[in-house]
Amino acid sequence: MMWVRTNSCLTKQRQSACRYGFSRTCTAEAVPTGTHSTQQGVALITVLLVVTLATTAAVAMSSRQHIDIRRTENTLYISQAAQYLSGVEFWAQQILAKDRKDNKTDDESEEWATRLPPLPVEGGYVSGYIEDFQGRINLNNLQDKTAGKETQARLKRLFARLEINEELINTLLDWMDADQEARFPGGAEDGYYLGLQPPYRAANRILQSSSELMLLKDMTPTQSAKLEPYISTLPQTTAININTASATVLMTLADDLSDTEIQALIEKRKDKPYTKVEDFLAEKVFAGKTIPAEGLSVSSNYFMLHAETGIGSLTQYRSSLLERSDKGKIKTLMRSEGVI
Repeated sequence: MMWVRTNSCLTKQRQSACRYGFSRTCTAEAVPTGTHSTQQGVALITVLLVVTLATTAAVAMSSRQHIDIRRTENTLYISQAAQYLSGVEFWAQQILAKDRKDNKTDDESEEWATRLPPLPVEGGYVSGYIEDFQGRINLNNLQDKTAGKETQARLKRLFARLEINEELINTLLDWMDADQEARFPGGAEDGYYLGLQPPYRAANRILQSSSELMLLKDMTPTQSAKLEPYISTLPQTTAININTASATVLMTLADDLSDTEIQALIEKRKDKPYTKVEDFLAEKVFAGKTIPAEGLSVSSNYFMLHAETGIGSLTQYRSSLLERSDKGKIKTLMRSEGVI
């Protein structure tokens, strides 16, 4: 570092004297030539650091505020959607109650079976439809002493049609029964399920939901998805409504039924729904078949409402299992919801 001489003399004369070293009032100070520029660099870095920290804090606060706004917005959307879905459920209850007063049979030509198209509401839309859940095979019928045998026979035909191993029927029976004796072949009780990770026990009761099938030994997602459109898990023993059952379900009523004839039967009932099970069983397609009338019906007590609403960027779904008494009183037994 170089050092320079600085003079504090005020007059030219004194400056001159200082130059030649004759004045005692002049003082010489040694000052490093790089000190001023170094201090400026430190100050500049400090300013940049403060600006950076302030900018980072501002961005973080802005991002957090944006997230809070979106969270609040979604909360309001979900609350609003829930109200709309409750309105659709109320509509379903009213239309089913009215239908019971008007007639004692149920078919797909009635008002309740008409899909509700997307209707505009404040901020979005609502839509929905009602499905007769007695148009399906009730798995919980397996636990009924009277209906269990016929239900098991129908499930065997359904499994064969869907190319699913019928040993899973024994697995299902073991899942629901109260004992610990595994059926053969394909049965499984607590001894099997407790050996899994994580371990669990057999339910030893009727099914609460078709999703329980995924807990069964050897049940795959593909097999469960194949069964889903044709099965139900209703809390009471129920008959199949011949006016709303699909062709696949009707094909399980007996062996060696003709797909073509069953499909023709479905087309026929669209124009003239059955009012008596006996008229249905008298059809040519069932000639020579032994089909008990006790497991069949022309009316239903259990329905599933599928409702949907879209609000802003949110779409919410609700499925409601509705029970209708013989007097037309409607009760919601179960709800499941989803948001995307």
